[in-house]
Amino acid sequence: MNIDVGVMYPEMPVALGPVIPYADAARGGGHRLWFGQSNIVDSHATMAALIGRGYTIPFGTGVVLHPLWHPHGLGIQALSIARLSGHSYVAGIGPGGTEFQQKALGAPLPRPAAATEEFARRLLSVVPVPLRTHPHSGQPIDPHFGAVEVGFGVLRPGMARASGRSAQWAITWLTPEAYLRDTLIPAAERGADEAGERMPRVAAIVHVGIRRPGRDPDRMAFRAVGAHLTAPHYVDMLKRAGIEVDAADPVAGARRIVRDEVYLYGSAAEIVDAAERLGDAGVDEVVFNVFGVSQEHGTGAALHDLSEVLDEVRQRRVRSLLPLPTEARTHAEVTA
Repeated sequence: MNIDVGVMYPEMPVALGPVIPYADAARGGGHRLWFGQSNIVDSHATMAALIGRGYTIPFGTGVVLHPLWHPHGLGIQALSIARLSGHSYVAGIGPGGTEFQQKALGAPLPRPAAATEEFARRLLSVVPVPLRTHPHSGQPIDPHFGAVEVGFGVLRPGMARASGRSAQWAITWLTPEAYLRDTLIPAAERGADEAGERMPRVAAIVHVGIRRPGRDPDRMAFRAVGAHLTAPHYVDMLKRAGIEVDAADPVAGARRIVRDEVYLYGSAAEIVDAAERLGDAGVDEVVFNVFGVSQEHGTGAALHDLSEVLDEVRQRRVRSLLPLPTEARTHAEVTA
C-alpha cells in the first residue's frame, strides 16, 4: 500500500454507542477517525467521550464550518482533543457554501479562502508553538501533549492554494482522481512554494460501497451526497473536473458520479485499487465513508462493507512486507 487510510464516521453523532464500532475499526487498523460538522451531538464532545472510553487514537474533522465558531473556541477544542488523545489532531475547517454563509453571518464571505486562512492563523495562536506540527516534518508527537494540525476543506484551486500557504492538510470531498492530480494538488503546491511552506498532506474523503446482489449503487450515491449534488460549489467543482452534473437533477448526478468512479462501487479489492490510484495521483490519505450504504441498507451493512475494505488494506500491507519468492527475487535481480 502506497497510501494511508482513514475512517469517516458517516453521520452526525446522536449518541456515543453508534460511534463505537467505527472507533473500533479505526483503532484496529491504526487509522485516524474523522468526523464532519455536527448540529446534534458536537463532534469534539464525541471524540472526548471516546477518549474517556479508552479510544486514544488520532482524530480529525473533515470539516467543521468555521462561520459557526470563534477561532479561540475552536482552538481550545482542537488543543483539548490533541492533549487528551496524545496524537496529532487535524482541525479541518471550511467556510461552507454562500447560502450557508448568508444564514450564519448575514452575508456571504467576500473572500472565503482569505477568511479561512485568517481563521486558521487565529486558531493556531491558541496552540503552544511546540504543539503545532506538520505531518510531513517527521516531528515526533509527545504522547503527553499531542499536537494540532489545521486542514482546509478543498474543492477548487483557490482554496487548494490557500491550503498550501496556511494549512498542514488539504481535505477533499467528492473530488475525482484526475482533478486532484491535475488541478488541486498542483494548486496546493504553488501555494506552499509561494509561502515557503511544506506541501500540505492531502486527505481525500471517498464514498464507497461494496457490490452485492440487490444493491443499487446510483441510489446509494444519491442517499450519500444528493444534497451536495444540488449545492453550487460542489456542482461547480464537478463541472471543472469534467463531470457534467445539474443541480436541478441530483438523481442523474448520482448516476454520473458512480459511472465516473467518484463514488466507488465494486469489490473490496477494486475499491482499494482505486484508493491506490489516488495515492499515485498524490493523495496521502484516503478516508473511507460508507454513508450511502448506511442510509440505504443500515448500519450493520455499512460496517460489514467497511470491515471488508479495511481487511483488504491490511492484507495488502502484510503482503508488501513479505519477501519475494526465490524465483521472483531472482528475476527482479536480473532485470534491475
